[in-house]
Amino acid sequence: MNKHLSAILIAGLIVSGCSGTASWSSLNPFSEAKETVKEESEPQQVLGVNPYLWQAALAKLSFMPLASADAVGGVIVTDWAAMDGIPDEQFKITVNILSQNLRADCLKVAVFKRVLQNGTWVNETADKRLAGEIEQAILTQARKLYRRDLAARD
Repeated sequence: MNKHLSAILIAGLIVSGCSGTASWSSLNPFSEAKETVKEESEPQQVLGVNPYLWQAALAKLSFMPLASADAVGGVIVTDWAAMDGIPDEQFKITVNILSQNLRADCLKVAVFKRVLQNGTWVNETADKRLAGEIEQAILTQARKLYRRDLAARD
């Protein structure tokens, strides 16, 4: 379990670094840092993720219950769910969209697996090919959505 928790925490740190979060100290209520007030004339930069990757990821994961989805940070986490009618085996998927670019290196998928043994859920290693297949499905769908929008503009 600690291995999976570490992976989730590392993924959260990576995503927060790519999503425009200034620093973790701004989230600390005990921090001595003073807030600076922005001038009204200063343009605000809104950082988000690629909308085609986001929409494609939500569509491809729609068969699973969502635990959370953060469009600004680009993180989608599903809840545990059984696949193919096998009740003693469950999967959880985490998708991280790291940029506004529509590129393969801006998408990271992690798949977690657990099995029921003697009435207790035990974590197991999921097949690494599954994460790659999900990434490819999301990328393919995102490219289709992008091409559709390009064709609609013409």
